[in-house]
Amino acid sequence: MTGALEGIRVVDFTQLEQGPAGTQVLADFGAEVIKVERPLVGEIGRRQYPTIGDYSPHWSATNRNKKSITVDLKSSEGIEIIKRLVVDSDVVTSNFRPGVMERLGLGPDDLQSINPRLVVAFASGYGQSGPYRDRRGQDLAAQAMSGLMNLTGYAGGPPTPSGTFMIDYLASQQFAMGILLALHARERTGRGQIVDTCLLNAAVASHLQEGASYLNTGLDFPRPERGVAHAHNTALYGYYETADQRWIVVIGEFYISEPWQRMCRALSIDDAVREDPRFSTIEGLREHVAETTALISEAVKRYNRDDVMGRMEAEDILVAPVLDYSEVYEDPQVLHNEMVLSSTIPGVGDVKFVGNPIKLSDTPGTLRTNPPTLGEHNSAVLAALGFTDEQREDLEARGIVGSENSREQQTGKQFW
Repeated sequence: MTGALEGIRVVDFTQLEQGPAGTQVLADFGAEVIKVERPLVGEIGRRQYPTIGDYSPHWSATNRNKKSITVDLKSSEGIEIIKRLVVDSDVVTSNFRPGVMERLGLGPDDLQSINPRLVVAFASGYGQSGPYRDRRGQDLAAQAMSGLMNLTGYAGGPPTPSGTFMIDYLASQQFAMGILLALHARERTGRGQIVDTCLLNAAVASHLQEGASYLNTGLDFPRPERGVAHAHNTALYGYYETADQRWIVVIGEFYISEPWQRMCRALSIDDAVREDPRFSTIEGLREHVAETTALISEAVKRYNRDDVMGRMEAEDILVAPVLDYSEVYEDPQVLHNEMVLSSTIPGVGDVKFVGNPIKLSDTPGTLRTNPPTLGEHNSAVLAALGFTDEQREDLEARGIVGSENSREQQTGKQFW
């Protein structure tokens, strides 16, 4: 089956999550992504905890379907290898701090002078220009500086970060989208261009509705009362603990008529409370968030999770379980959506991956190749560039390219 991006070659210098998760999207859909790493060391993400022996599932989560070559970028000959590779490539990606690629002689001007059709894509903390250009970027810093942490949590509590590196992932998808947009534009113009995406922009854009409301009305979004999930919402949009010490989320103030009455019927709350005029409108519920949240919380605790969910669903109230982490990957819809992939990795065993969330009917993303061992494709890539076996062996001997393949053949030990 032909991949949607078959024929596109990406020379990939990215590390950790923001960059590699984005280039993996391209690789999943058929692009040839050639990962450039340090000889015998690789990118720093390869050693991320936890590990299975020397193998890091954390790292492998963002590096399937890629090739790996190892090149000493501090050597002029190593840089020349990259430039030869760029001649017939479509995209060069990096998430070094701004200026690093230029100091290597691999900045946009250097690369596009070789290949004017080349898309040069940067993923960074704050962007390629501006007052924060040279700062180190990181997911948590972006959550903090964007206002996202200040929106998250509950009134009286501290600003709260996401439970995962959410902005790294969000920025990675914007990185991939920017590259695809630039490739599409190239079909009309014949020229490559620079793609500039960053963590800060991704985090600010993640709350674009709140941001637009604030910018135009001055309405602030303080952290909501405990139990309520979003500022300016009501007790009908929140999270509650059940009798069996499980949790549910309730989305009961949208899409239905008489939401408070439905909730009261579902939870067998007293008729007088159900008909209380203070709670008859969304505006009234907003004015009495603490009181109504306490009423729902007390009532929900009388039922086990599955029971209370059934009662709410009977009243057409949208409700969902807060799944334990282990439950997520057993959920029938998650499995049906092919969000758990499996492969066998020699020397490691059976390994699972989180699937690609984008589904195409004719050219779907697939798991074609396992995450590469370090320098696994040195010989193949150099041969495709016209290097003879003798030249490759000479480059290995002088440390211009890695010797991982030779050592693996001699020792039988894989280089992760």
